[in-house]
Amino acid sequence: MNSLQLKILITLLASHFLVDFVLQTNKDVKRKNKFLIFTKHIFLISILSYLFLGLFENYIIVLFILITHTVIDIVKLKFRNENIWIFIADQIAHIAVLLFIAININIFLNDGDEFFWEKFFGNNYYLILLLLSSLIVITKFSGILISFVLKPLQSKIFNSERSDYINLPQTGKIIGYLERFIILISVLMDISALIGFLITAKSILRYAEIKSEDDKLFVEYILIGTLLSFSLGITFSYLTQELLNFLKVIL
Repeated sequence: MNSLQLKILITLLASHFLVDFVLQTNKDVKRKNKFLIFTKHIFLISILSYLFLGLFENYIIVLFILITHTVIDIVKLKFRNENIWIFIADQIAHIAVLLFIAININIFLNDGDEFFWEKFFGNNYYLILLLLSSLIVITKFSGILISFVLKPLQSKIFNSERSDYINLPQTGKIIGYLERFIILISVLMDISALIGFLITAKSILRYAEIKSEDDKLFVEYILIGTLLSFSLGITFSYLTQELLNFLKVIL
């Protein structure tokens, strides 16, 4: 991909991740079959794509995103019980559309189109958007993947009579966000030793939470969640670092 295609892809991905994973709440996801909630979501993805691109005299790209995003989300609504495969397929479909736009950008651009934000921030604008996307993927997107994997165990553990487990899913989600954010900062600042310290510290704290040898399911829940969180955090963090280095060269 050339620099123009990358600029388009980065801006569209940033708007997509921001709308789908930050501006769309859990309540919105559950009530997305309601007309107003659905319309609000489509409006947000359209307006943010338009604003982030900064091609203020070009409406073709935004119109294409509006139509395709609407169609994909309507198809997704047909599946009442969402699972990890539907979630992944939905995201692949949205990202495939954005890739199509970026690769075939000459079809969508008008003569004289200029990137408004680039005039003020230069190429740093795209680096900032890449960091924003990475932060959302490492926290929210990864958190959703982990929750899908842990869901079978959660239904067994947190529906039990033990009241001391009730608040653990929400607490674990917040801890996961923080630890993956710290991993991202550690990788970008080249302080890899901090990741080892974080893994050790969490292992000790999690071990202390195990009340007895009878908590087999809870141990599995903690172990799988921790390994997934660190694996996704480290993978996406190093991928972000490589992409930043690549963009600094090609842009």
